[in-house]
Amino acid sequence: MVKKNIRKVGNLSRLMTYMLGTRPDEFGLVPDREGYITIKELLKAINEEPGTKYVRESHIREVLLHDRDGVFEIDEKKIRSSQWKVCLKSKGQNPVPPPKILFKGVKKKAYPFVLKAGLLPGSKDHVLLATNRDLSTRIAHRLDQDPVLLEIKAGSAHENGIRFYPFGDSLYLADEIPVQFISGPPLPKDVALKEKTIEKKSEIEPGSFILRAERDPDFKRRNKAKKRAGWKEEVRKGRKRKRAGLEKGVLRTPF
Repeated sequence: MVKKNIRKVGNLSRLMTYMLGTRPDEFGLVPDREGYITIKELLKAINEEPGTKYVRESHIREVLLHDRDGVFEIDEKKIRSSQWKVCLKSKGQNPVPPPKILFKGVKKKAYPFVLKAGLLPGSKDHVLLATNRDLSTRIAHRLDQDPVLLEIKAGSAHENGIRFYPFGDSLYLADEIPVQFISGPPLPKDVALKEKTIEKKSEIEPGSFILRAERDPDFKRRNKAKKRAGWKEEVRKGRKRKRAGLEKGVLRTPF
């Protein structure tokens, strides 16, 4: 049992070394400027590999516990390979012409907003694009079980000034992707109808509402509103008559 556990730890350690220090792009992983990837991201990528669905954060911690050669470095919830500088050399510093078509998977809920505003970096400092559909879908499945796959007209975008940076052989990074370079499936009818309803509601400023007495479902309250409105009208007419009388010198002040 002990030997079996040691073998599992060794296999996981080798996989992590390859994922973090050799070919993170192959797994859809992009380290930050210091070479770190969150343990959560790493764990999702590991679980996608055959025979590794059992792996939890505790197993990664066990690998670190037996890491006497300092192969890995950890910073709270982030981890990197000691070879991270070698890995990041493939993260191009200069923009290059990308393939004509790249791919991006997005959350289903986010898709309507992408069609309006394009693809933006969000919490990252880049938009992550893949060179093939399978990898793009794999990355998107980490965020949504039913993602929407988009085709990016990367060649046309590059010609129009959008910068692309290669990362490994499988990924490209971009500052943003405007709407005109994004192709995707049509919005479902229910989502499109919901969007129209939201736009119609937005005509009224947030926090405000329109109240009409004649639409009040309470019949008594509606009648009271009518009476109050009539009373106010009579007061206004009385004030007008008084002003008219003063102008003609008819109205006298009683003692």
